[in-house]
Amino acid sequence: MDFINNEYKTSKMKKNILQILIVALLLNSGTVLAGLLPSVNAEKVILITDRSIYITGEQIRFSATVINSYDKDNAAQSQVLYCELITPDGTKIAGDKFLINKASASGCMDIPGSLLTGTYYLRAYTKVMRNNGPESYGYRQIRILNPGRTEILADGNSHDVRETGILKAETGKRKDMLYVEVDKNNYSARETVSLTIRPLNATVSAIKSLCLSVVPENAGSSAIQLQRSKLKAVDKTEYYPETRGLSLSGKLTEASSSVSLSGKKVNLSIIGQGRDFMSVRTDSVGRFFFALPDYYGNRDLFVCTEKTDQMNVKIWVDNDFCTAPVRLPSPEFTLTEQEKQNAYQMAVNEQISSKFYTDTLPEQRIAREDEYAFYGKPSAIIYLDKYVQLPTLEEYFNELPSQVKVRTRKGEKYFVVIGSRGLSFYEPLVMVDWVAVDEPSKILAVSPQNIARLEIVNEDYIKGGQTYGGIISIISKKGDFAGIDLPSTGIFINYRFLPEQKCNDEIFQDNPLLPVSKNTVFWKPDINIQNGNVEKFDFTAPETPGTYSVVLEGVTKNGEIFSTTSTFEVGNRK
Repeated sequence: MDFINNEYKTSKMKKNILQILIVALLLNSGTVLAGLLPSVNAEKVILITDRSIYITGEQIRFSATVINSYDKDNAAQSQVLYCELITPDGTKIAGDKFLINKASASGCMDIPGSLLTGTYYLRAYTKVMRNNGPESYGYRQIRILNPGRTEILADGNSHDVRETGILKAETGKRKDMLYVEVDKNNYSARETVSLTIRPLNATVSAIKSLCLSVVPENAGSSAIQLQRSKLKAVDKTEYYPETRGLSLSGKLTEASSSVSLSGKKVNLSIIGQGRDFMSVRTDSVGRFFFALPDYYGNRDLFVCTEKTDQMNVKIWVDNDFCTAPVRLPSPEFTLTEQEKQNAYQMAVNEQISSKFYTDTLPEQRIAREDEYAFYGKPSAIIYLDKYVQLPTLEEYFNELPSQVKVRTRKGEKYFVVIGSRGLSFYEPLVMVDWVAVDEPSKILAVSPQNIARLEIVNEDYIKGGQTYGGIISIISKKGDFAGIDLPSTGIFINYRFLPEQKCNDEIFQDNPLLPVSKNTVFWKPDINIQNGNVEKFDFTAPETPGTYSVVLEGVTKNGEIFSTTSTFEVGNRK
């Protein structure tokens, strides 16, 4: 650290960039040194949604642009975006993680059908932005209506906005950069609408991201910005950019004194589908970091430490979503007469859509039993039921012509894997249902009747910077760890990876036999306009008569929001 400060004391920006690169390299190797990350947040998220008014049961479509103030090309360091639907007092309603590609991420979020009518917020941030607190996140204020309930979410008149920060609306300053037009002003239901986006001048190169939304009139959204809170930050954890995708971090301490433990091995196992394992050592302040695969849905993780003699340890795992308190303005919920009419028709459309489309959602992929674990195809598999039943597991290893033997050293049992080059200098990785267990006595005490098979890798294996003298993977018949007592320091975590669901627009294609009752008629994030090209899009006019807005909203490379709008009318079907 002294070397970095001395070498780049004349340029703080260069020093911070170098620090970020070092952190990225260390994250790749599974090790991070404390104090390397700059305290100043380099990232900013600008959030765009398809609408500002929703009905419970619908989906919120969004696009997020990540700006990096340290990079002239604004290339994001982080590769994961956290997006949440929250109440004005910061209560989380729903949340998901999305991969960032070329400094942008897009997706959708389901609105629970039980929500009260009221004002809510969609917010987005990267993990490294949590160092600066919720005031640095990207926000959109939205209104949600529940036609089936008369209650309204309590307003926030008691909030002292002078202490908690004030939201400022950014409607998107009109810039003479793009022009959006439709081929005519009036359409019949189900008629094809042709839409054109035309660049107006050479400044189109300044555009970083662009989104197109076609929604009922007065249903468009506007960005908001939260000023720095005067309250002191509660979360003192230091977060690092997720440069490789999803991650899990935490801290290892001595249980009674809470003293940080450095240089200790921490193991993580992904239970069930995926069957992955990784191991890292804690850094100088007891922190550990795991780079996780891009899996989907919820998975059970088991985190434990290596065997520690005469020491009780405790594992602290960071919450993957922000838990820092925040209070946002909650204005009295009101609708204009035009908005009331729109909301009524939107509620009718949502009811129709839910009746026709509920049963057409794709089924989740079922894990196959023959999927290999992280180590691929093992060099040998022993199915215990194929042999004469032996009383102990040790006899299966020593009596059968296997590549694993049990030896005794100083009165304690241990495993050795015999490879093509003989014995390895390293200890083997021994797992039960993909959970590492470094106490051979516990494994050998398991009844062979509970074991389905033994998978063996008889080569040195490197995983997460750790080298093992082969792998011994014991798979139980019932997936219950064969009744073994797992390491007492371990904890189970139900971790949410990437969302499995898709936006409805990606699932439901136009069908002449189904009604066109979408409240977001057309949504296109991540539009790429280069070299002054003209972009054209076609979509089907809705069956609901009325005025519709074509909203083109984008972000410049400097982080400025701009927008342009046009309208068209839809009448009854001819």
